[in-house]
Amino acid sequence: MNRRHLIALGAAGALALAACGSDDDSSSDTDTNETPVDTEAAADDTGAPVDTEAMEEETTGEVPEDWPEEIVFTLTPSQETGGLIETAQPLADMLSDELGIGVEALVPTDYAGVIVALESGQAQVAGGLGPRQMVQAEEQAGADLILQAERFGSLLYVTQWLTNDPDTYCDDEPVADDEGFLFCNGVLEADGDASLGPIGQDQLAKLEGQTISFVDQGSTSGYAIPALQLSEAGVDPIDGIDALFAGGHDTSVQAVYDGDAVVGVSFNDARGEIVEQVPDVGEKVVVFGWSGPIPNDGFAVSGDLPESLVDAITEAFITIAGSEDGAVVLDELYEIDDLVPVNSADYDVIRDLETELGDVLE
Repeated sequence: MNRRHLIALGAAGALALAACGSDDDSSSDTDTNETPVDTEAAADDTGAPVDTEAMEEETTGEVPEDWPEEIVFTLTPSQETGGLIETAQPLADMLSDELGIGVEALVPTDYAGVIVALESGQAQVAGGLGPRQMVQAEEQAGADLILQAERFGSLLYVTQWLTNDPDTYCDDEPVADDEGFLFCNGVLEADGDASLGPIGQDQLAKLEGQTISFVDQGSTSGYAIPALQLSEAGVDPIDGIDALFAGGHDTSVQAVYDGDAVVGVSFNDARGEIVEQVPDVGEKVVVFGWSGPIPNDGFAVSGDLPESLVDAITEAFITIAGSEDGAVVLDELYEIDDLVPVNSADYDVIRDLETELGDVLE
């Protein structure tokens, strides 16, 4: 299983956890070998005739007439695309089973492609949307935000600053967590509380002229947040550094491991994404800083879908997240523990970020 460090809901910037309880399914006492009902003579306990046509309609599982026969489910390529595609279609198949209509998985080559697919009508459902994408989906593509990812009981995460040169970027001796992954500058002592960030911000001024591995220009934790942090540290995020866009959080870590960049960024802790391929990544790539808290990624649907289908898609994903097979697929895709209803206002901090970022990157 991939890993991320626990990010607790801190007081500063913490989001309200949406309740998403559901009634327990009642078990049926019906014997599956029971003789079929004589529909002509059937009656309920009161002796009144049973509406067999209604029974038949209910059991056929016919979808509403205003639903499309098939929808496309697009996912953000936040990790190596090939592996993502392999896991995406099983999730699309689960969604298809829940809805009773066809669902095709689509994984574009970059973050922007996901929003374009929503905006152009090429896709009707989008998942794994980073915080900036959630805002873009709503404001640019006219989509409706439906769910937010939960990890370790939290709706927050951070940008993680990584380096292969701890002698330069660590003010103290790196310390290992229980899995042998190294941290310095007090990151490990923060004990996963995102509200304690930023951490190690004073180290960023040293990055003037250095090669930094980012994820994608559309990524919140993989570019937008660290670009602002660099600007606040007095480093021009465009002309003051040599930017390398790795394409995924795992490949950004890999770039630092391989020495293609002295420093990189990712979500916390993306080192776990490649630990099977490079077991010593946690020793050679040291976390020396954190950003402040960021709202988790989520799911959105096209704004022109029938309301009944939007409700059904929302409930379907919640059901999938609560199932054993669905939990495995969501963990493999984006390390999601659960999905909860989202409040668009939770992303106001990202809307403010977009304004600040526009000034920085002009």
